[in-house]
Formats: sequence, C-alpha cells, structure tokens
Amino acid sequence: MNASLKQLMACLLLPLVASCGIAIDASPRDIPVSERLLPLENETTSFETTGTSLIYLVAAGDDRLLRSVRRESESQTDLLQLLVAGPTEDESVAQISSSLPPDLEILSTRSVGSVAYIDLSSEITELSGQALLKGVAQLVLTTVELSGVEAAQLTVEGERFPWPTAQGDTSAGLLRIFDFSGLYESSQPNFPSLPPGA
Repeated sequence: MNASLKQLMACLLLPLVASCGIAIDASPRDIPVSERLLPLENETTSFETTGTSLIYLVAAGDDRLLRSVRRESESQTDLLQLLVAGPTEDESVAQISSSLPPDLEILSTRSVGSVAYIDLSSEITELSGQALLKGVAQLVLTTVELSGVEAAQLTVEGERFPWPTAQGDTSAGLLRIFDFSGLYESSQPNFPSLPPGA
C-alpha cells in the first residue's frame, strides 16, 4: 500500500474514530431520566413493610442472607409468632422466605435483664445444616432487636440444645448477634478501608 493511499484512508477514518469519543460539555447539564437507569440483571419485585419492630427472613439471591423486615407487634411473644408465620404474600413474590418450620410453636418467652428466654417446640430439631443455622439466626436476630435485649437463650421443650453458630461450633448457652456474623445483611454503610500504614 503506497503512502498516498494510506493518507486517504486515514482521512476517511479520522471522522469516524472521532465521533466515537465522549464529548466534553462546556458546562454541567442534567442527564435525562431515561439515560440514568441501568438495566438490572435480575428483576426483583419490591415490597413495602410497616411496623415498629423488625423480624429477620431469608432474602433472595445467591448468598441467601437474612434481611430485616418491619412488623407491628405488641409483645415479644407476638413478634416471635409473626416471625414463625413467615413472609407475607408480597414478600413471597419477592422471593423472601424463612428457614423456620411452619408448624414451629413458641411455647413461652420471658426476659430477665438483657436476656430473652425462648422455649420452642420440637419441630426446630427437624432442621439441620444451613437451614438450622439460619433458623436459629432468625430467632436470635429478631429477639435482640427488642429494646434492652442483648442475648437469647433458646430451649426445646424446656431442655437446652446445641445450637450451631456461624463460626462452625455449637452453643447451648446464650446466643448473641455476633454468633451469626456474615449471615445477615448489614444496615451499616460500607466504609472505605484505611490506607496502608495508617
């Protein structure tokens, strides 16, 4: 290819290449709403919940993390009954679920100081593995959302039971939110990491 042909091709391609670039605006401008929205990979159905208390259910997604949703309750027992009842119809459509057995019963609840004592029916022991871990986490996280409660003691028909924790061990004693770290969606914002040497 001779030099003049190369120059001709360069002249023809230059406007095309230049038109693919991003133009610099002379001043700020509003972006039209239609250009602001990015398509979502997974369509999810939104839903609204109301109430002054929180229960924890299993969210949709690969991680299946626990997510807090609002409920209106008047007592600790009432709130735990709402948890056992599981997701509402709108939440189910949004693929929110529960790891707790639907026939589980809350036999009794009481609080002494900062500890909530919850006695459960034997259906909870039918769960195993991740289902049991997430079910116990749902109960504990929901309970410690109550004002003044920092730990929960779960029993099965009055007897202690070795409950799994996120650390891979079991505990028949008091359970706290820290025992289930990494299993629930955090409401805390993501803070930037500290620079090296800070």
